[in-house]
Amino acid sequence: MLTLFIWIGLFSIGYLIIFFSADIFLDNLKDLCIMYNISPFIIGLLVLGIDPEESIASIVAAMNGLHYVAIGNVIGNSIIALSLCFAMPAFFYKIEIESVPQFYFIIIYTSMILILIGFLIYLGLFIFGILALILYFFYVYRNLRHFSKEGDIDFITVKENERKIKFKQLDIKKSSKLKKIVLVISSFIFIFIGGELLIIATEKLILITQIPEALFGFVIIAFVTNVEELTLVFKSIKKQTVEIGFGGMIGKLIWNLTITFGISGMLVMNIEFTWILIWNWLILFGLILYFNIISKKKFIGKKDGIILMSFFILFIIINLLIFGLTFKN
Repeated sequence: MLTLFIWIGLFSIGYLIIFFSADIFLDNLKDLCIMYNISPFIIGLLVLGIDPEESIASIVAAMNGLHYVAIGNVIGNSIIALSLCFAMPAFFYKIEIESVPQFYFIIIYTSMILILIGFLIYLGLFIFGILALILYFFYVYRNLRHFSKEGDIDFITVKENERKIKFKQLDIKKSSKLKKIVLVISSFIFIFIGGELLIIATEKLILITQIPEALFGFVIIAFVTNVEELTLVFKSIKKQTVEIGFGGMIGKLIWNLTITFGISGMLVMNIEFTWILIWNWLILFGLILYFNIISKKKFIGKKDGIILMSFFILFIIINLLIFGLTFKN
């Protein structure tokens, strides 16, 4: 029993290192973007959408042979982010959002197809992991090219915060660029260390508790690494800047399905087929379709919150049911 608590403690310490290091990493990376005059919308979509803790957790898991933790975290994390993170606030607020350009959903749908085919063919994760990475760089290139040409960003909080951002630019320029670059690099190293500690603890907890690796990847790690996003969405809604949280969540989803899956898939290369992969893929695909509908009507109400929470409950039930069947066998 003492050993169990020790590894739970180390698991928690690993995540706390990731959680706080990620804040330093993102804050300083965001400042560097402002220094170099990158659009605030690009910062919101591409920088706030960066998910280093999820990526490190999946990549380190893949490096340590925990294939279902690596891939399960990609899908499970995305399911929890889209369902629970918006379902809970929707019970208390009517959440008004801006329509998301269809381009982003095309990127997401393409990523989902790559992941599905990766499950089904030999060396599929390796092949389609490479394609997923290429897709992300196309997404970044298209954003930078589009917004540099447009010069007019469809992001309502930009105008409201323009004066504050310009003031922050002047203040940031007084600080050392080198210092911020060092903080970005050092915090990323700490994220990697925290990820390594988290995955080592995960391996031990799987052995001690006999929890199936797939359940741990799809549910437990995926839930823990979404605490930050849940907090972000609640805060953005309270401050009436929900577009920041919503835009960041779209960026996070694309990041998870391209960068995190791409690198993890290349390391895993191949995964033994199991129906838990397909069931979770179907739940995520259904959520993405529903968010496409939500985006067009431009608000999330209580009815949407109930539907999103239903997706989350279905996700938990299916994974616990498969866990129960596995445990009995």
